[in-house]
Amino acid sequence: MTSRATEYAASVRSGDLPACKWVKLACERHLSDLDRSDVYYDDDEEENRCGFIEQILTLEDGSPFILEPWQSFLVGSLFAWKRDNGLRKYNNALIFVPRKNGKSALLAAIVLSSLVQDGQAYSQQFALASDRGQASLLRDYVNGFIKRSPDLSQIIDVQTWLTRNKLTDTVFKALHADWRRLDGLNPSTVVFDEYHAQEGPELDDVINSAFGSQPNYLYAKISTAGEWSPNKPAIKARDLGEKVLQGLVDLDEMFYVSYTIDDGDKWDDPKTWAKANPNLGVSKNRDYMEALVKTARELPQKALDFMSKQLNCWIESYDQWIDKDLWAKNSGEVDWSSLYGRTAYVGLDLARVCDLSSLVAVIPPQDDEDQFQVVAKHFIPADDIEKRSTHDKVPYIEWRNAGNIVTTEGNTTDFSAILETIREWENHLNIDEIAYDRHFAGELVQSLYQDGHELVPFGQGFISMNDAVCGIERLLISGKLNHGDDPVLAWAASNAILATDPAGNRKMDKKRSKERIDPMVALGMAIARAEANADSDGPEVFI
Repeated sequence: MTSRATEYAASVRSGDLPACKWVKLACERHLSDLDRSDVYYDDDEEENRCGFIEQILTLEDGSPFILEPWQSFLVGSLFAWKRDNGLRKYNNALIFVPRKNGKSALLAAIVLSSLVQDGQAYSQQFALASDRGQASLLRDYVNGFIKRSPDLSQIIDVQTWLTRNKLTDTVFKALHADWRRLDGLNPSTVVFDEYHAQEGPELDDVINSAFGSQPNYLYAKISTAGEWSPNKPAIKARDLGEKVLQGLVDLDEMFYVSYTIDDGDKWDDPKTWAKANPNLGVSKNRDYMEALVKTARELPQKALDFMSKQLNCWIESYDQWIDKDLWAKNSGEVDWSSLYGRTAYVGLDLARVCDLSSLVAVIPPQDDEDQFQVVAKHFIPADDIEKRSTHDKVPYIEWRNAGNIVTTEGNTTDFSAILETIREWENHLNIDEIAYDRHFAGELVQSLYQDGHELVPFGQGFISMNDAVCGIERLLISGKLNHGDDPVLAWAASNAILATDPAGNRKMDKKRSKERIDPMVALGMAIARAEANADSDGPEVFI
């Protein structure tokens, strides 16, 4: 009887299953190694491991965890390939697979198989992730499988950050990947989720040095692709894995596979998606991908994100967030007089000392309108404005002369000018809330409190700013934002670059953006508060 992994590899070789170059090479390696005398594939081991997962583990909906052929190939490769001394062939594994293909659940299943079936007493097993949230997610997958299984619940003790096999006294922990706190480990199994987010080599060095007394260890890393950088450990490991599959490097103990598209494939062509997404139609819906592509065609940033997270393509940079043509489609004249008495939400982004500060009001639509109206004012110190315009090649003087920028005396921004503008707006608009970055607004905030305004501290981290980013995109794509052709906002929109955390939350990245983006940050905060209040009855603090 042919093993599951061999059946999968043969199906890829024959073309019955769509596959990219790297999956084909991984399958050819498997089939070729079957003819070797120094290694062997243990069919019984494969069936024991796959059978454990399918017969013991249940998913959140209560259904059994039935492995797809590609998953059986991975499980079999990690556990069933052995050397002639009986030890595992692959001690290191690097697997790239896009989001929504069930990789975290599969990684948790691999952890539990090791915890229960390896049979090693008093050993340590760890799951690593680049942040605490991702580590918690993997821990919750493992613990969820245990709690849903009467058999596992009898032999495994689940605690908050430690899971213990009571029969072997083997422990499993999920750890945040802070290499400075990981000395003294002696693991037999380590799995790393979202390996692409690791920036430096220190963690790998610590983990690899910890396996010295473990002849049969497993270090398995699974990840989506991300932003390319030559110094990232994931890039160096990917390059090594590709050389192994091409036969350029002899590294028998490394397993490598990457589910992606091939060079020349079009990212928005549904015919190519199955190459990168082996669980398409199972845990990942084709309609979901089509909806993402529809948005991605409008936003360059979204297209890059789609290629990276949905097709596993490494992206050199996330340079452009908002396409200039999409921004232009949302332009129009804002009739200030017609806004009298209308509810407004204000975003306030202040410069630390002497740079650009921005005040942006967003007025939600009413009656037969369908657009959010935007009114903005920007502030900069008067000193050196000519030098700034020349040096930065930014038309501050032109914008000042047109009334888009207010210059304040001296070489630092005079917050009293911003306060005066808010008071002028208050005489015309019904300002419901003012959202502000709590780190740089102390004295001005006190004055606004005294004036009786409702102020909402708005954190600048990933979780809170994700609402701002999504709000801007949502309104731009739907054509429901009238930014009034404000040239300073347009300039900031062209500068903005996004950063993404491992959980997929996004924020505007001031450090990496090409020039100032304060006006867009202020706009995003105002939109986020307007949308939040459309669905709630009161303010909340964004931290």
